[in-house]
Amino acid sequence: MNFWCDTPYITAYVRNEFLHDQQKGHGEHTLCTVFGFRSEPMRTPMFQIMLESGAQWARIPIHALSSKPCPPMDLKLVCWWDSFSRNCQVKEVAFLRNHRVKAVGRDGVQRAGTYLMTVFWCDGGWSEVPDQSKDHHIIVLDTGQFIAYPNNRLLWSDPSWIHGEVPRDWRSPSTNYTVEGSP
Repeated sequence: MNFWCDTPYITAYVRNEFLHDQQKGHGEHTLCTVFGFRSEPMRTPMFQIMLESGAQWARIPIHALSSKPCPPMDLKLVCWWDSFSRNCQVKEVAFLRNHRVKAVGRDGVQRAGTYLMTVFWCDGGWSEVPDQSKDHHIIVLDTGQFIAYPNNRLLWSDPSWIHGEVPRDWRSPSTNYTVEGSP
């Protein structure tokens, strides 16, 4: 079981209300370093952070983190799904490193950002269903907010070769392909 994973070290800010159980600190931010990811099914993706004071915090939800002080976003716009499993792997995919991306929110708004890392899920519920399996790409929006979005809600940008429109009639595969399994 791998419910805690190292992440790339990322300088960030944590919203202070998450350091005070929502009792105070609203509108204030504290500098931190993100260094780990924790997955618990039916909970929003969470991170491990270290503050400048030396205090270490676990289970910081994604909507508490930003690259710069910024207004909070609704959790339903920050993340499409809760964690799928206790089993995951976190990796900064070299091909996607620093790629620009537009994230399409539940509200239909496209928000620009930059790729940070990906959470790959396994051995749990929807992560094993072909047309429901979704990775969480961790993106920092230009506003500063961290988000977790799946492949089908991201439009990647690379001026050296990506061009054209994404076909709107594509559908996720719903078939498990196997050479040795039953049809």
